[in-house]
Amino acid sequence: MKISFVGSQALSLLTMSIRCMVLIACVSVSSIVSAHNVLKSSVPADGAALESSPSELALEFNGQVRLVKLSLKNGEEEVEVGFKPDLTAASSFAIPVPELAPGAYALEFSIIGADGHTVAGHFNFGVGMPAAHEGGGH
Repeated sequence: MKISFVGSQALSLLTMSIRCMVLIACVSVSSIVSAHNVLKSSVPADGAALESSPSELALEFNGQVRLVKLSLKNGEEEVEVGFKPDLTAASSFAIPVPELAPGAYALEFSIIGADGHTVAGHFNFGVGMPAAHEGGGH
């Protein structure tokens, strides 16, 4: 009788261990799946003070995303960069820009990640002067 009790106790312990492992696996997977894509780096970098105009804006993300919005402003003035949304997913993008006059610039963007979530971000840089001191989107 005592052996049966030990066997049943061992079975209960094994069952509890398996349930704990399954719970931990589910929590780990759900936290990975719910993580949103973020901007890893940009050229120019957030807060950069450039001596001259960049020829392009480069954005690198931590995963495959679709860049659906990009807006560049010098103060309140919109700078036309010819951006058109593309449904092709990539982890990096290079957007050519015209010659930028000296000023403080703000770049805003929106991406859609593989999980379908839209994430917005922004960063600032300056050409021939310091960048604006707002919080950046990195």
